[in-house]
Amino acid sequence: MIDNRELDLNLLQNQIAQLCNRRFGIGADGLILLQMEERTVRMVYFNSDGAPSSMCGNGGRCFVDFAQNLNVLRNSGIFLAVDGLHDFKMIGELVSLKMGDVSNIEAIGDAVYMDTGSPHYVTMVDEVLDIDIIADARKVRYNERFSEKGTNVNFAEMMDGITHIRTYERGVEDETLSCGTGATAAAIAMHYLGNVSETDIPVKVLGGKVNVSFKPRADGSYTDIWLTGPTAQVFDGEIELP
Repeated sequence: MIDNRELDLNLLQNQIAQLCNRRFGIGADGLILLQMEERTVRMVYFNSDGAPSSMCGNGGRCFVDFAQNLNVLRNSGIFLAVDGLHDFKMIGELVSLKMGDVSNIEAIGDAVYMDTGSPHYVTMVDEVLDIDIIADARKVRYNERFSEKGTNVNFAEMMDGITHIRTYERGVEDETLSCGTGATAAAIAMHYLGNVSETDIPVKVLGGKVNVSFKPRADGSYTDIWLTGPTAQVFDGEIELP
């Protein structure tokens, strides 16, 4: 997270990639700039490979926390991301972010495919914690349909009333510990496939737990989608640009 309200920082793709490198940089799944567009706070997100990316749900929640620490955002309001305006609100210590509506869900065999701000392929599996996620996900991410633009790949399993997921993210090209748009897609997929009837769904990821709520429509679309969970600032500091 970088405060770029003065617009004095113009990062190259290779610089972002090196900053995100876990051995030679800071180490991150992505980089976010806080900027202003007229009077609106803007979130600019890059994948860890340095390329501009689609929406990042957990990044958006952390962005709210970061902006509040800078006294740029209050306890509720809106900010601008690549997919449009997002409402947010604080629920105690949790950050709740409104996601875009999901209007098109495609069945692909036993899996479903949708866009929750980023494209997501969701499939149900047994023993989700034991799968070879890199090998299994890359069979989808690099197949004939998705290889050009890529897709995020999620594996989900219902255990003890909680949706457990693991996510492989394009741009990172690896498993990540918590993907907000992936958790959103998995929760909606569970409801769409008839595995749950609830519309307020806890989702367990390797990095913790988030909650996804929504309103299903008669036409099969979903609206009023909220992603809620905790945030935690780990550190701040300075670094010389590579």
